[in-house]
Amino acid sequence: MQGRGFLFALVPSHAYCPKLYHHGHKHNNCYFRPHIPYPMPRLLVVALLISWPLSSIAQKVIQNRTFTSSQLVQVLDEYDGDNLIFENCGFNHSLQDDITLWGYDDYTDDSSNGHRDLIPKKLINYSIEFKNCSFSQSTNMQVVFLGLYFKGKVLINNCTGYGIKFNRCVFWGGLQIKDVNFRYLEFSSNQFFEKLEFDDASVVKLAIEESKFVRNEYSTGFGIAFAGKDSFTDFLIGQSEFLDYSASAQKMANVDSILHENSVVRFHYFDSDHFLIRDCVFDCSLQFGNFSVGRSFEFLNNTLYRKIIFEQAPNIPSESSTMTYSTIEGRIGSAYPIGDGVLRFNRYDNEREYRKDQIRPWIDTDVEKNIVPVYNKLLTIYDASADIESYNRCYNQMKKIEKTASKVRFETEHKIIYWFRWKMDHFLEYYNAYGTDPVLSLLNSFYWILGFAIIYIIFPSEDDNLRFHNIQAAIARYVSHFSDQQKQFFTADEIYEKELESIRTMKAQFYAHIERLPPIVSFIGMPFYYLGYVFTVIKHRIRSMVKFTIYQDWSEQTQWGRIKTSSIITFNFLGFFIWGLVMRTINSFTLSLNAFVTLGYGEIEAKGIARYFCVVEGLVGWFLLSIFSVSLISQILQ
Repeated sequence: MQGRGFLFALVPSHAYCPKLYHHGHKHNNCYFRPHIPYPMPRLLVVALLISWPLSSIAQKVIQNRTFTSSQLVQVLDEYDGDNLIFENCGFNHSLQDDITLWGYDDYTDDSSNGHRDLIPKKLINYSIEFKNCSFSQSTNMQVVFLGLYFKGKVLINNCTGYGIKFNRCVFWGGLQIKDVNFRYLEFSSNQFFEKLEFDDASVVKLAIEESKFVRNEYSTGFGIAFAGKDSFTDFLIGQSEFLDYSASAQKMANVDSILHENSVVRFHYFDSDHFLIRDCVFDCSLQFGNFSVGRSFEFLNNTLYRKIIFEQAPNIPSESSTMTYSTIEGRIGSAYPIGDGVLRFNRYDNEREYRKDQIRPWIDTDVEKNIVPVYNKLLTIYDASADIESYNRCYNQMKKIEKTASKVRFETEHKIIYWFRWKMDHFLEYYNAYGTDPVLSLLNSFYWILGFAIIYIIFPSEDDNLRFHNIQAAIARYVSHFSDQQKQFFTADEIYEKELESIRTMKAQFYAHIERLPPIVSFIGMPFYYLGYVFTVIKHRIRSMVKFTIYQDWSEQTQWGRIKTSSIITFNFLGFFIWGLVMRTINSFTLSLNAFVTLGYGEIEAKGIARYFCVVEGLVGWFLLSIFSVSLISQILQ
């Protein structure tokens, strides 16, 4: 009746008089005013009649109550509305709550795989807000949310306490944690279809493990977001997955230069003493912004399928950070918005990324400002951790970027200094991988030595069988031999007799003058005589097996004799030329090596045109060996 009286009071009195009214008349103690229609109060009545019961059902506020974890779950399960608010409430957890909650969760799963890790038991089909609440303020146990499916958004606003643990929950509407001060905040085996957002949160330990962050066509946010300046002592993300299944991401997945801004998981605007990301899968792009890590940072054993964006050089400690380069190689860059939610991604190692347009003027692609500081920071990390492989590969990529930038600047600004920088970087990339591979520099030095050796083969400095006058002399011997002027080629027996005659002559002279010789000469001479005789016999045996004989009278030889003689002469010429080529190759390589190292050992004399090439090779060798020495010392120090 009170409600009815309230409604009546809003309606004009004449509307409830049982009689008709006339202007200025009074009937049955009723005063009749002129008739004026009042449509708005009637609509207001209808609106209040409809909205008043609906408003009492749509939202419920629970104030100044205390709940255990199991009681909280029971309240969430029984409420049937659109929005539930806990204000100035306290929540506590005990061992009995563990038993009760796990009892709720202990049910048989009939799925084919037999796993129930991510199957929530209770559906929470409304939004929840915890406002000015405390969670385990007096106990050292986290309030546990176990196996809940939050269809609406969950907001934890201006709360304090020991902390909260979400285990095997699903967040369809997302979770926002704002202005909180917790010791522990843990997420284990959860699924997020909207973003997990922090806004001015202060947490001693934030742990996200074995969870999935999924973006689909219904998601408005994705991953983890940091709206304010959040602070964490320990921030751990482990064995979690960040999966973008949206159509916009799939459409841009095969385009290397663009990506959608909603497909990026961003880490920025927070401070942490320890920040660890381990064993995670990122089927999305990852962005590191202006966050600050005080003591240690780890990005280890993660799988990254798309890009990693750096807004600036990460503010992380060099001495205690780990970020294996193999997991991010070829994916590092920066991004710029180009409209319609699309970002242009630049690695800066492709000339097309430096083209001017209306959105990106030249200053926006300045590598010294945008990307080189990122690589320099990574290099200090790899240097401090003695990760030589990551250091070398990271340094190589940075120098390739600088090479590309120098080329583009030369083509746009036409300054000769950029041409020299471009060509020097190009040469160092080829010669020793920018000083990171001394073995490669040795191999390339050998190629230089070999190249100059080929030049010295064409322009020899030493006298050998391939000289024109030596070939002419060899031909003259055959002419003399077959024209009966002088016999030049002897049989094996004739050579043997000549050598024996020389040895006999030595023996005869030795015995004839034995009395005039000092004892030491006679002591040494006789053994050498017998050794010479033995060697002569052995050589004669070898020559006798071959039996190469070139007769002088060509006209009197039989057909077989001519074939045999021609074959012997042919092989003789081949041996002559082969020996000349071998000696020229050895001499040329020795001269090239001697000139390259610029040491002068052996004092090999360069003659003719070869001496000019030696001067050039000496200059090249001095330059290349200096670079090799620097790169070798650098690698040894690392």
